[in-house]
Amino acid sequence: MKRPLVVLTALVFFPGMLLMGGIGVFAQEITLDQYLERVQENHPYFTKEDLNIDIEKKGAESLLGAEDWQLTIAPSYNFFGEASAPEYGGQERAHRLGVDAKIERSLWSTGGRLGFTATSSYLNTDPLMGPSERFKHGFGMSYTHPFLQNKRGVLDRLEYELSDFAVELQKVQSIENKEAFLLDAAVRYLDWVYYSEVVSIAKQRLVLAEEQLKQTDRKYKANLVDKVDLLRAEDAIRISKQTILQLEAQWMAKQAELAVISGTDDIYGLAPSYDLYALEPLPQKTEAVGRMREQSRLLRVFTVTRDQLLGRRRGFVEMRKPQLNVTVGGGFYGADEKFGDSLAIYNPDASVALVFSKTLDNRTMNATIEQLDLQVRQLDEEMRSVELDLESSMVSLLIRIVELEKVLALNRAQIESAEEKTEEELKLYNRGRSQLTFVIQSRDNEQNARLSLAENAALYHGLILQYRALLDELLKTD
Repeated sequence: MKRPLVVLTALVFFPGMLLMGGIGVFAQEITLDQYLERVQENHPYFTKEDLNIDIEKKGAESLLGAEDWQLTIAPSYNFFGEASAPEYGGQERAHRLGVDAKIERSLWSTGGRLGFTATSSYLNTDPLMGPSERFKHGFGMSYTHPFLQNKRGVLDRLEYELSDFAVELQKVQSIENKEAFLLDAAVRYLDWVYYSEVVSIAKQRLVLAEEQLKQTDRKYKANLVDKVDLLRAEDAIRISKQTILQLEAQWMAKQAELAVISGTDDIYGLAPSYDLYALEPLPQKTEAVGRMREQSRLLRVFTVTRDQLLGRRRGFVEMRKPQLNVTVGGGFYGADEKFGDSLAIYNPDASVALVFSKTLDNRTMNATIEQLDLQVRQLDEEMRSVELDLESSMVSLLIRIVELEKVLALNRAQIESAEEKTEEELKLYNRGRSQLTFVIQSRDNEQNARLSLAENAALYHGLILQYRALLDELLKTD
């Protein structure tokens, strides 16, 4: 299943203030899609996943070797003593020297087995009339054809045909792994966007703090405020600069992290291009769940696995059938006491055999088939369970996204309220009816509201990324 988006790495809430220019203005930017494309092109993880598919394909191709021609050459020597020699025309001894060669193969189209043989032998015996020699040479052919079990090569092709399911499963798993990796990379990019935004907010706060310092300094020189107000204004600037330096360090660390993952150093010269505050149009719950069921690769895994089990079941049903095979053979041979005359290979031999074989009861096959039926039922139930889990995750995500949109609206209202409050505090301070502390606090509250909006916006887009991954739309495939 899709792993949940843990937490946006270091989505830290900084209570008001930030700083000055360690991060310059970048002439070029990089979008999320562009960054993910670079990750796919350069990270070895994607090559590794592609190799997993290639390995599985080669494993499938190796099964084709079952249809290759098999060559067997068997030279032999036999000595027959007094007990066996009479069977070969001898009295006390007989010597036989020979070589047999055979080449054969399975024919997946018929389920039969075709073979060709070549034989050559020399026999030396000691009959009563004196030593005797005999040479024999010949060529033959045989073919075995099934009429019941393995008709049309069903069993011969079974493992190769089942290997297609294994390749398909590996493809789906590899794509799932790639998408999970991209989801992690996308979240890291989103962190970078978040840090960019909080640095920008901090710099805006610093500009206001510097303007406030100038105004307070003028009032102090005109003896309109106490020195403590001047010190407070200066302290606000120092705190802002300190905070922004910390944030910029995190921004640059995240940039370096993304550069390493994408395998491109030019990331160091780029800035993220992402509308953190944009809202995504979402379908209704029923439409989203329907799309998920149609597109889910995880559910596809169950479908392929089910087909694989049914294919294996068909194989065992085939093996349960009795065997009825016919074997026909024939050849031409030559034999003589003289080697030259024995090469006249024109004497025919022929044979026909019909073999019937059946396992009575066949409890092994019956139990195996019943076991596979139970596995298919179990898989169907598991698929329904996972489908419900995915639907639950989808509905939960949509609810959280919709509720976060309401939170974002409240954040924007809070910012407007904080801005209005700051204006009123400034008016009171400029009239001498309030202290600078309240102005600084009001501006800090305003910054906090902006930071809260940025944080919730980042969480919102993190959920959007989860939503896209759950629909299997994060990774673009052909």
